[in-house]
Amino acid sequence: MKLILKKDVTALGKKGDVISVAKGYARNYLLPNNLATEATERSLLEAERIREVRLGKEKENENMALSLKEALEDSHIVISQSSTDEGTLYASITKEQIINAIEKFSSIRVEEDLIVLPEPIKEIGLHKLILEISSEIKLEIELEIVPEAGN
Repeated sequence: MKLILKKDVTALGKKGDVISVAKGYARNYLLPNNLATEATERSLLEAERIREVRLGKEKENENMALSLKEALEDSHIVISQSSTDEGTLYASITKEQIINAIEKFSSIRVEEDLIVLPEPIKEIGLHKLILEISSEIKLEIELEIVPEAGN
C-alpha cells in the first residue's frame, strides 16, 4: 500500500516521504495513529511540497552547523559564575547563559532546544555540551566555568 508520511517514523522515512508498506501495517498502525495518509494524485503533490520545504530546512541547518563549527572549532566558551570556596556553584548554569556566551563568542544565536546537557552544570571547571543541530549533525563544545571576580 502506498502512503505519504505525515510525521517522521523511525526506519520508514521522514515527513513527506512516499512509502510502500503492507496493508495490515498501514491500516492497523500508520493510519489510525495519524502517521501517514493514503497516496492520491493530490496528496502526492502536497508530499512533494512538504519534501521540498524539509530539504530546504535541512540545507539551512547544515549551513548553520558549518558556520557554528567554523566559529567554535578548537575553542571553548567561558562563563563566570559565583561559587563557594570549594568550587560548587550557587546556582546551576542555565541554557540561556550558554546561549548568551555562545552568541558573545561567535555572534551566532542558537535555539535553546539545540543544547543538550548530559547533566546540570553545578561546579567550576571544564564541561562538555552538545549542540544537536539535527539528528545527523551534532557539535561538541567545551564550556569552562570560572569563578566570578571577587570569589
